[in-house]
Amino acid sequence: MQRIPAAIEDMLMPVVEDLGYEWVGGEFRGGPAGLLRVYVDHPEGMTLDHCAEISNELSGVLDVEDPFPGAYRLEVSSPGVERPMFRTEDFARFVGQRVRLRLYKPVAKQKKFEGVIQGVEGEDITVLVDEVGELVFRFEEVEKANLVYEFADNSKRGRKGKKKGTKRRAARK
Repeated sequence: MQRIPAAIEDMLMPVVEDLGYEWVGGEFRGGPAGLLRVYVDHPEGMTLDHCAEISNELSGVLDVEDPFPGAYRLEVSSPGVERPMFRTEDFARFVGQRVRLRLYKPVAKQKKFEGVIQGVEGEDITVLVDEVGELVFRFEEVEKANLVYEFADNSKRGRKGKKKGTKRRAARK
């Protein structure tokens, strides 16, 4: 998936915002199974009805403007807890939060990093990366970025379906 071009974002964003929602960003994948995914949010949360309302409005604009060659599906989605980040403003908004990112070109021999957003100055973003230290990069170097959901109690991770205090017993023959 790649970010949608700015011209298409400029066409769709006002539709979403006029309906009273926050435009988060969009991604597109071309080809025979083309997909246009638009992320939207609302302070009170998103419902399926909200997504359907936005989808209907965007479909009308996309049918008239026809900005993509060939067939594609439109998907309207909440950004979820691991919110995708599409602009420098997203990084500035979430300073102090954990982010997972992939760069187009390697830095310190790697492309994937996870750390805490320290700040944004112009197009420069500073992230305190666990295994590297402070990393400063230009926004244009980011291929993909998402917030990282941190569980309140890490001791519960990976224990699905097993009640506390129960033990597994070997089957007797």
